[in-house]
Amino acid sequence: MTTTIHRVFTTEVVRRTKPRMVTCRYFLLDSDRTLLGKFGHGKTYVCKSLATWSKVFEHSTGESTWISTTAKHTQDLLRAVSVFLAAHQGAKRVFGDLLMLQSPRVESLPAIRAIFRHVVGEVRAVRLLPSDELAEVLVAPTDEARDVFIGGLYDPATETISLTRGTFETVVVPLSLFRPSGGNAPDPNSLAVADYGHTIKLGEYEASADAILYEVDPDYRRRTNAQRRLEDKGFGPSLRRLRLQRRLKRSDFSSISPKTIARIERGETRKPHGKTLNILAARLGVEPDEIETY
Repeated sequence: MTTTIHRVFTTEVVRRTKPRMVTCRYFLLDSDRTLLGKFGHGKTYVCKSLATWSKVFEHSTGESTWISTTAKHTQDLLRAVSVFLAAHQGAKRVFGDLLMLQSPRVESLPAIRAIFRHVVGEVRAVRLLPSDELAEVLVAPTDEARDVFIGGLYDPATETISLTRGTFETVVVPLSLFRPSGGNAPDPNSLAVADYGHTIKLGEYEASADAILYEVDPDYRRRTNAQRRLEDKGFGPSLRRLRLQRRLKRSDFSSISPKTIARIERGETRKPHGKTLNILAARLGVEPDEIETY
């Protein structure tokens, strides 16, 4: 049952009325030099007994991430956790997230899913980022990690691809979402995650994480569109957003050519005034000074 655990990243929590508490964000079971080099070496526990395991568990929280490099270490962790929970009447029920670099025994999966919040690496077919890129994503801020992928799995029976984000949440994407482009057709049997989670490869075919999330995640679309509105300020971008919102074509404005509308939207001409501005506003159903607020 001997397992080496590296406590590789520490967070300090300070409260006014209580002494400082030190908890741990990441636990690496066994030594992977690439991962240790990325995370930074922290305190090391050599767990030879349940007492040592209990000491490790006391430093964990529901936000901790456990990284197991072998099926045996996952088995050791599960055995120790079950004893710890029994001794504490199940008071500490969730131990955070579990990332397994080697798939566990099938019989262990129900217990693993019950104890950990998110589980990655349950089956051998999952494709993960290379170790150095994986560590980089895991230590990234949440608002960055949530928009990239650390792993993926293709299910030919349902023609779906499950993609795991850097926050360990999973999105399920139909294969039909990946349309052939540039003469390349997607080959899901050659699934790979690359470029620090920004790219999904399906053979020679590539799709960006941005494009995938925009299609399947409403929250990502809202955040992206809000950011675009911040970046695309001015009369032209506002006119374009309002025109699209009203489902109007550039040719739908009487006495104003589509070419002129395009130039205004691209900011290639000055903000229109007088008659032109009034025509735009009337067709869009707003006051002239309201266009730029969209």
